[in-house]
Amino acid sequence: MSISSYEFLSVLQAQDEIAEEKAVQLDYPTLLESVRASIAQNHADELAAALDDVGAAAELKSLILKYAAELLAGRDYDRDGLTERIYQDMAGLGLLTPYLLDPAVEEININGYETVEIIRPSGTTFLYGTEAFATPSAALDVVKRMVRMGGMLLDAQTPRVDSYIGSGTRISAIIPPLVPQEQGVVVSIRKQVKSRLTREQMIEAGTATADMLDFLSTCLCYGVSIGVAGGTGSGKSTLMNYLLNEYIRTNDDSNNRIYIIEDSRELNLIGYDSANDRPARVLYTVTKGAPNPVSMFDLIVSSLRFHPAIIVPAEVRDGAAYQAAIAGQTGHTVLTSFHADGAQDAYKRLVALCNTAGTGLADARLLDMCIGAWPIVIYQKQLKDNSRKIMEVFEAIGQKNGQVRGNMLFRFQIEGVDRDGTGHITKICGSHQRCGCISPRLYARLRDNGASEELLKRLFPDAMTEVEVS
Repeated sequence: MSISSYEFLSVLQAQDEIAEEKAVQLDYPTLLESVRASIAQNHADELAAALDDVGAAAELKSLILKYAAELLAGRDYDRDGLTERIYQDMAGLGLLTPYLLDPAVEEININGYETVEIIRPSGTTFLYGTEAFATPSAALDVVKRMVRMGGMLLDAQTPRVDSYIGSGTRISAIIPPLVPQEQGVVVSIRKQVKSRLTREQMIEAGTATADMLDFLSTCLCYGVSIGVAGGTGSGKSTLMNYLLNEYIRTNDDSNNRIYIIEDSRELNLIGYDSANDRPARVLYTVTKGAPNPVSMFDLIVSSLRFHPAIIVPAEVRDGAAYQAAIAGQTGHTVLTSFHADGAQDAYKRLVALCNTAGTGLADARLLDMCIGAWPIVIYQKQLKDNSRKIMEVFEAIGQKNGQVRGNMLFRFQIEGVDRDGTGHITKICGSHQRCGCISPRLYARLRDNGASEELLKRLFPDAMTEVEVS
């Protein structure tokens, strides 16, 4: 009986907490490797079956108990607890199980088998020594099983893999020969928190002001594409999730289909509008690796045939940015994210990504395309106090001598820091400031697409409403 990764994790969650063996004189790493070697040599089929079949788990556990009992003859130990622990290290997800199931955990990093980082919003916990994996091979086995959940293989021929574990959890893994044999494996696991932040929660957390959120929601609802720039863990996906949910809640256009493209499912959109009488029209698509790969570039091309109101290439990392720019320039609203260190620098990053598509176009032409495709760019950052802030909201209006010209609309101004007795930063002090006005062109575009002039005047009282004709 084959089970999904979600069902597999659910089974693990239902199991009792693994007990520690009692008074075992044989150290656990040696015991684990001995049992592993015996089962691998004599029962390879049973071990393989346990990876995909719940029914095979009981048989594998009986074999584990048999070999452990032989090695520990005459010694006092917790039979059930030890069997479960060895089973988890051989066929389950081992010590990672509770952290993968913990909704508060955002990230898990394996920096070699002896050191594991568990990252929560409240801080980082380190597992090392006896708390970490017993051996390099124990860590490697667990990681291989996680990678397999996403349909990928991790071996000597493919020692670097990006995969996923169920919905919303990404895993990137590197194994020997790309890392030292004695290190075992290097892994980054990113979990998408399933909670949907409300407008009030984002304001209370200091991520943005009400005016900023109202402006960004207005842009997305009335046909202005947005790029979200920032580093890993800066909150890009959370912000995109919020903006898309606001679109679903408030948009009454019959043509409101959202086409989402991700490497693994992360975005978590609501199913109905605010009146709960109209289902959301959301199409979720996921890229596929080898064999027969389907890239984000391919899925952006396909999206145009589905008449979407909004195309969401969740994160562009390569030439898919070029195809997204084409879509943004041809009347489609495109919401995407990418790595960059500043709103204006974001356009340089987009040009670099477009260049990987091998278009042959000059950088100046590509820059014009990116400015036209994404008039609004948000720069988001996770600060030293672990808070996530929208640092900049920028409107691009053109370029001069290769430099992006435009209006900085909002900026987070850092005013100081609070530190504890050891000198560590506990709080970043500052506030969001409105820096400028939207251009007459953007004002007219939003107004003509149906945005409330009352709202636009409230957000930008000094905005000019007439577009100059040159």
